[in-house]
Amino acid sequence: MKKTIAIYIFLLSNVLVFGQTNATIDSLHQLLKQKNIEDTTKVNSYMYLASYHFKNDLDSMNLYNQLALKLSKKINDFKLAKIYSNIGSYQYNNFKIDSAHYYFDKALLELDKNEDLVLRSTIYGNYSLTFENTNNTFKELEYSLKAIELMIGNDEELSFLYFNHSIIYDDGGFREESKKYLKLANVSSKKANEFRVEAASVRQLAYYAMEEKKYDSAKVYLDRGTELSKILDTPETYFEINAMLGKYYSETGAFSKADIALLEAKKNALKRKRDFDLMICNVLLGEHELRKGNYSASSNYFKEFEKQYALNEVPQLGAMAYESWAKSEAKLNNYKASNVLMKKYITIQDSLFTSKNRNLLANADAKFQSEKKDKEILQQKLLLEQNANELQIKNTQTYYVMGIAVFLLLTSILIWIVFQQRQKRKNQEIISLKREHQINTLESLMEGEEKERFRIAKELHDGVNGDLSAIKFKLSSLLEMNNNEVNEAIKMIDSSCQQVRAISHNLIPPSLEKFSLLEATQDYCSGLDAVQTVHIMFQHLGENITIPKKAEVNIFRIIQELVTNSIKHAQAKEINVQISCREKNIQVTVEDDGIGYLTDEDNSNGIGLKNINSRVDYLQATIDVVSNKQGTSTTIEIDTTKLNDN
Repeated sequence: MKKTIAIYIFLLSNVLVFGQTNATIDSLHQLLKQKNIEDTTKVNSYMYLASYHFKNDLDSMNLYNQLALKLSKKINDFKLAKIYSNIGSYQYNNFKIDSAHYYFDKALLELDKNEDLVLRSTIYGNYSLTFENTNNTFKELEYSLKAIELMIGNDEELSFLYFNHSIIYDDGGFREESKKYLKLANVSSKKANEFRVEAASVRQLAYYAMEEKKYDSAKVYLDRGTELSKILDTPETYFEINAMLGKYYSETGAFSKADIALLEAKKNALKRKRDFDLMICNVLLGEHELRKGNYSASSNYFKEFEKQYALNEVPQLGAMAYESWAKSEAKLNNYKASNVLMKKYITIQDSLFTSKNRNLLANADAKFQSEKKDKEILQQKLLLEQNANELQIKNTQTYYVMGIAVFLLLTSILIWIVFQQRQKRKNQEIISLKREHQINTLESLMEGEEKERFRIAKELHDGVNGDLSAIKFKLSSLLEMNNNEVNEAIKMIDSSCQQVRAISHNLIPPSLEKFSLLEATQDYCSGLDAVQTVHIMFQHLGENITIPKKAEVNIFRIIQELVTNSIKHAQAKEINVQISCREKNIQVTVEDDGIGYLTDEDNSNGIGLKNINSRVDYLQATIDVVSNKQGTSTTIEIDTTKLNDN
């Protein structure tokens, strides 16, 4: 699933001033040239100029902040907290996260001397943004909630904070929660006439509407966004709204309008001098050209994107770009390049978010809501205690009897719970003993099977293969007679030796004894691929596998049986073997493009399938088989925490 395009708002609400005119800026420059100007006036002027340049020239903004910082240190820390906060925001905007943390921490230290709740909230909000691509979602949410809590009742500041809070939920895959906070941001921004946040919120709501194919709703949001662009008249807003308009027109088939909107977005991105904005433009243009059928043009935009991505990796954009780019290359018949790009997409997508991140989000928000409720309960409790002090205690006997009744009731409930727990524990022990007996039985059968394999392989290798070699040696001495039949006999013996050696290695693969499961499977697949007409491929995804040797043997035998079945019965042209490992789970998949087979009970009585099911039971794993005329796919899920250690 494609990730939301997140164009984050820069939280400089303490500095940003709307409505500056060129005349005002010119007068400030003239003022700064005067010799007798006070230092405090200079600092204020530098900060005002920094806020002006935030709209279109971040480097100039940083220059004026640095000038303000130098002078502020000279005059006893005048406005140091605000200046450090602004410099930290500039560092974040240039993807220098460690530097951003450094300046935000310095700003917070200054606030310990002179508290400013609005500024502290702004810093917390900005701090939250710095964790967006670090997999530290708990920190991201923690700082965002801190910022929101400080600004309850302040619609101007809340509009910024709600918007960025919605982005955290979007990144975590919680779309409905994200929409809720976006709508809160939209309402707060309208109350406070904070047009910049309103523009960003309607743009994001339009994006969600397009993903749900609600194009009428998307157009309403984008029409309001167009009005706000004219009010704000900044490259930042023109870029955001035109980028989303281009996406809307492209998806609805109005390609000429999409061309105009997307090129306008790119023009304003260049004005902003922000690589992130340019990357978004190139992704949207690449997708647009793909829809139009201009596959070469689409590929070129993605190549331009990749140059910028190499300098500033943004995984959400990377996943979008590589998926669409792979489609463009496939349309150009560049299948090798398409395959490479699709692998990049899968790698990025796999690394983006885990269930752990989602749990952290849910737990953190629950904790925040719980703390709010606890505060409300505490306030109510204090009120009740105050009222209770003014009342006299009545009906002591009644309360005493009620207390005994409650005590007896609770005691009865407790006894019943203890009894139920004991019964449940006994049932679990019986099930556990049955399971242990079943595992021991399966383990004994499999150990016997492996020993028998080893014995047969040894006899074939040491006995039959030796006899065949001796016969070949004696027949070779007769070659001087130029007897054709002798030559044929020697060839047949060579073939028999190879078959005996293959059977021996198949029974006890040397690679499985010496190396890991992954190396053994790779060796097995490549060896078969070299001698079979079927193309056999092996792929490993995720982490390295560390499991007991017995488990490795059983997994290898399952793969061996599945591949053998495909070769013998499926009439397949290609067999894919894949082993993936993530955290404590291993997934084994064997797929072919053969004729398939019926997966009902009557067709599951073969020795090979019974062996597979026995090994799956031993591993306490699950097996899923999908088979039809397009081929067969068998997937086995293994929880490594359930494997025996021996």
